[in-house]
Amino acid sequence: MDMNHSNQAQYIGLQQDNKEDHHENSSSSNSSSPNIVNDSHHQPEDEDEEAQLLSTEDYIEEFEVDDTEVMTKYNSRARHHQKKPGIFHRLLTFVSGSSHRQRLSLSPCFLGSVQSFPRVTLERFLPASWQRATLLVFGLLLWLTIFSLSLIHSKGTLLDTNGEVVRHLDCVSTLWGAGNECGVDGERCKPFGNVSFTFRCPADCRQVQVLNPRWVGERQEVYRPWVIGGGNVSTPLATEHDMGTRKEGVYRGDSFICQAAMHAGVISDSQGGCGVVGLVGEYYSFFGGAGGEDITSLGFDSWFPMAFSVRPAPSGQKCPQMEMKTARSLAPTVLLTFLVSVLTTSATTLFFISFVSIFVHVGLVSDPPNVAGPTDTILPQLISILFERLLPATFAAAVLFYTCSRSTTLRDTPSSANLEKTILWLGALWVGALSNFTLESWIPLSRLSAHDLREQPGAVLALIGILAVITLTVAYQAYCFWLERRVLPYLAFYSVVLAGLAIGAIVSINGWGTLELRIHHYVLALLLFPLTSIQTRPALVYQGLLLGLFVNGIARWGFDSVIQTAEALRGSDGLLGSSLVPVVDGQPLVYLREEMWSIAFKWKGLNETLAALVPQGLVGRQAKEEMDRLQGVSVMVNDVERYRRYFAEETLEDQVFRWERDSKVVKTPEYFRFAFLVGEDGMSLDYSGAGTWFGNGTWSSGPGFY
Repeated sequence: MDMNHSNQAQYIGLQQDNKEDHHENSSSSNSSSPNIVNDSHHQPEDEDEEAQLLSTEDYIEEFEVDDTEVMTKYNSRARHHQKKPGIFHRLLTFVSGSSHRQRLSLSPCFLGSVQSFPRVTLERFLPASWQRATLLVFGLLLWLTIFSLSLIHSKGTLLDTNGEVVRHLDCVSTLWGAGNECGVDGERCKPFGNVSFTFRCPADCRQVQVLNPRWVGERQEVYRPWVIGGGNVSTPLATEHDMGTRKEGVYRGDSFICQAAMHAGVISDSQGGCGVVGLVGEYYSFFGGAGGEDITSLGFDSWFPMAFSVRPAPSGQKCPQMEMKTARSLAPTVLLTFLVSVLTTSATTLFFISFVSIFVHVGLVSDPPNVAGPTDTILPQLISILFERLLPATFAAAVLFYTCSRSTTLRDTPSSANLEKTILWLGALWVGALSNFTLESWIPLSRLSAHDLREQPGAVLALIGILAVITLTVAYQAYCFWLERRVLPYLAFYSVVLAGLAIGAIVSINGWGTLELRIHHYVLALLLFPLTSIQTRPALVYQGLLLGLFVNGIARWGFDSVIQTAEALRGSDGLLGSSLVPVVDGQPLVYLREEMWSIAFKWKGLNETLAALVPQGLVGRQAKEEMDRLQGVSVMVNDVERYRRYFAEETLEDQVFRWERDSKVVKTPEYFRFAFLVGEDGMSLDYSGAGTWFGNGTWSSGPGFY
């Protein structure tokens, strides 16, 4: 009964709306039988309910038909007036990911039971987790013991046959500093002769090159081993004090000792070795030529105050080796990381044991940082530098692991693919960590800097190739993220990164504050590492390689800034890029008097010098600022600083530099270069091109100071 009344109330409005459709019938009924409505209220209750129900059903049917027609017309009009999605909306929808979201996962591509056999066997014999943890601790202690004993044996204090301490060298150790580091007349690098000592060199020094231009007489050399002299050419000596023929294997004092020893055939590049250095004092006419380990030395046709010879160590001298290419140094760490990878499924254990052990190997053995030498032992310095860099590097690695590796790449790798994980991830990690042997040896790009791109042969092509590989890799990884609908967060992150790099590039190009953008390879690894947080085989390779590059970059060079000053990028021997040099006032005065010949130089004043250099860009306020910086003048003769005087003592135009030589003793050319001194410490700006005073007394001006 309640339902009928409810239905009647529900459709009463509809009955009223349809009153016009039944107007005639209603009119005739009301006129002929006015009391029908009142009589209907007196009908039996059941009849009223049945009649009402029938009436309601008719109205419901009529309502349903009308509602369908109305909604059809409404939807048609809505579709007609609805706006189509804009280009931006459709692009955002596409970029956000595939409409059919996929979860990429790695399954073994061959013999899953074989790949999991080592782990299953270990768990069968050591079922408890504490047993396996004890085995891991024992393995780590065993590795540390073997590694430490070998390290102490090879890099600790060593005595020669005379009981003297053997000096440890690195690949760039030298007796004479670059440029004017040794001071006027080489006072800071004495003694020049009558000294000998036994030395030990590491392996793999042949590939070391000078990365900044250095002068050898009238020419500059760069991107090559730094060995001057030692050629197998016998000629009469240039001085009357020495009789006979020139001794072989004599090198200029600023040559790299270890490379000179390899050139002389005393040590090998694969294992390093020991030898004896003997200082022979002033020497004339250093002849270049091919030597051992495919090193070609440079020639220098004039004298130098320091020279040295290299000879093999005495036959009884022990020279233990533990270098990268020997099995006893590399094998323990490789074996440790391999066993951990195949015997465990713990991503945390694999990641951090591999990271720390390989970091230690790189920092102490395969690519240690340069240390001051020659020294009695370099081990304490290497350990100090190692821990200085290891602790912050481990924190950075932990961030990478918990954000990019733990929950995706490593942890989700099934145990049935343990061997594949070892080959792909761990193998790539070793390739990146040993990049000084695996990658840098065939990529002609030492540093990603503007200078190297301009000057180093093949650097531009190498950069193009690297960018092409990175582009293809990023594109593939982006496609994988697109399949998993994870593109937008990474797109936002890398938009911020690219914006920061763009700002750094603008700062570098405009030279604001003498700052330059420098993308070290450890920075590149950090930037690309988030793209490896996906479960694919290429991602395993990419992540291992990038982690290895991060290890090598930090263990070898430390945390260098991504924005560096020009001075930091220049290094101790680099050029400043300054064209401001002293301008010689006319031709030098040459006096050829009997045996003692002399040559004298005067310079133009500062104002005249700046005016002469205006075409090179020093104008107006900048010229005044440059002039205020200048403190004095320096003169190089045969790449040795021979004169240094400050304007506070004597103005530039009043200074005279006079150089004398004995015409019977010196019959070789001599090379003169000039530079301004700046700052309180008297740092020299770039030296001019070399002018030559030949052995016959004639003078030839060089570029850059007229």
